[in-house]
Amino acid sequence: MSKFTRRDFIKTGVAGGAALALTQLEAPFVGTARAADSLSVVEWGPPVISHSKAIAAEWGKASIDWTLHAGGGATILPKIKAAWPNPPYDLVDNWSPVFLSMIREDWLETVTLKDCPNLADVPEKLIPKDANGNWKAIPRGSSGGFFISTEKCPIEIKSIQDLLKPELKGQILWPNPSLFTNMQVVFLAMARGGDQFNLEPGWEFLKELAKSGNIGRVSATTADIITSLDTGETTVTFADQGLYSAIKGVKAFPLTKTNKDLKTFMYVSGWVVLKSSKNKKLAFDLANYMISKDASERYSKEVGEVPVNTRAETKSLDHLRFSPQEVEEFVVVPDFDHLGKELDGWNKRWEQEIVPLL
Repeated sequence: MSKFTRRDFIKTGVAGGAALALTQLEAPFVGTARAADSLSVVEWGPPVISHSKAIAAEWGKASIDWTLHAGGGATILPKIKAAWPNPPYDLVDNWSPVFLSMIREDWLETVTLKDCPNLADVPEKLIPKDANGNWKAIPRGSSGGFFISTEKCPIEIKSIQDLLKPELKGQILWPNPSLFTNMQVVFLAMARGGDQFNLEPGWEFLKELAKSGNIGRVSATTADIITSLDTGETTVTFADQGLYSAIKGVKAFPLTKTNKDLKTFMYVSGWVVLKSSKNKKLAFDLANYMISKDASERYSKEVGEVPVNTRAETKSLDHLRFSPQEVEEFVVVPDFDHLGKELDGWNKRWEQEIVPLL
């Protein structure tokens, strides 16, 4: 599978404006019969679910049974695997690293322009593919993950090293590895000479954070992050653009382009149709409607990600707009294939080495 580098990222047009991102990237379900005109859709929590429900209601061609992700995007994988070849889902919203995992498992239906005509308005580089070049997902948005602080933060964070300052006692909300594919620890590693392939400096940094008492809460879901920051329980975390946009109780500040050790990682999110779906035509039709020009513009406004539909006009997202020089300094395009393979081990290490220190 081809690699997508920061240099490729520049070539997609991010330097000129919109922050486009990368590609390449329960017990078994027994089988409750669903009506032929119904769909089972897996979606993220707020603010994405509210947007999708509204758009789907306008589409109106089928009733929909909505299931929310119960944590990071990878948590859906064991549920599908345990129930295969009859998982209870038709259409799943996910993102770059999980797309790769699903492609490796050969769970995804190939998509064409006939299935989703609106993909004609999406740069082909942004469409996840299998080893043979077949399209395997319907991208909807591009976004980034980055550190944020709120107006209640007791200090101004100018460097990732500032997370260790005693003024932040109990102020940090730390996502567990399943959220953001552990990129938060990758950035800790990069600040101390490591990277996504050498995470040891990151784990040592995280141990220092845990021992310092600065981590006041651990998040397992996106709702945890929104609630904790909105209520002022914590004031610093790692999040993505959608979560950043959903914080309404306090003023939040993205820590992008602040310091060379405060990185931003880029990815795409969107829809996949499972090969097991009995309603593939309806599933593709809904996904196609979701990435139309009008729906994409609403997606940008209501969710906060940059839509990948090139015809869609978007609101200003200056913190995710990078010049070529800024891309080289601040942007990381991860090897999501590598991250996905390492995630299980990282989760175990988190439980064994970090949790006891909190």
